[in-house]
Amino acid sequence: MDKKFLETWQSDRFFFTSRHLKIIACLTMFLSHLAQSYLLYILGYIRIADLSMLIGRVAMPIYCFMVAQGMVLTKDKKSYLKRLFIFALVSEIPYDLAFRNTIFEYYNQNVIFTLFLGALLIYIWQVIEDKSFKVYIKISLMLIIAILFCFLAQMMFTDYSYKGIIAISLLYLSFSNKYLTALVLFLSFYFEAYVTGYSLYIPFIVYLSIPLILLYNGKRGKYSKYGFYLFYPGHLMLIYFLKLVLL
Repeated sequence: MDKKFLETWQSDRFFFTSRHLKIIACLTMFLSHLAQSYLLYILGYIRIADLSMLIGRVAMPIYCFMVAQGMVLTKDKKSYLKRLFIFALVSEIPYDLAFRNTIFEYYNQNVIFTLFLGALLIYIWQVIEDKSFKVYIKISLMLIIAILFCFLAQMMFTDYSYKGIIAISLLYLSFSNKYLTALVLFLSFYFEAYVTGYSLYIPFIVYLSIPLILLYNGKRGKYSKYGFYLFYPGHLMLIYFLKLVLL
């Protein structure tokens, strides 16, 4: 395990393990998707839908943080990347059904594609870091590749687009310092600081993710390797079926 990671994050506190953070991210994302799929809005629960959508802003910073940390900690990076890519593909039809009521919509891809691209960018950076290039060459290559991946995310129309790539890459660079991590979260998700609903406005909810992440104790916790992956397409299919039944 990375020594800098241990010094920065590992603590004897019970909360929060990786498991705890992922549960929080899943639940807040589910609430958000109940609103963003327009299920709650069409049913007439406008303020509840607004609140659900706003609470859901907490999820993406946690997912980006966990992907960056995952690429630092995982022993088999290629398998990690492969899982992300496979579940991005598996989730695309459920995503389009839940949000677009169609089997495939090219102009909007699910967020796991964004997480995969961010993780792949980090992997390429790590390969460059291991090379015996001069520092300025490494920095130049890393910057060029990051820009290319931002354009790729935008061309693929992935959820959060280049903003997700920037957040993941900066969280990776700041992983050994909690203060830098907090600053990166603040800056990377400023674009969501003033998100508003139709009838409810509560600014800065996205920043609730910062204290949650800073309470991370550096431990994995007990959970199934595939459970959280399966939750993503599973909750989308549940939302789609709820729309079929209730609307």
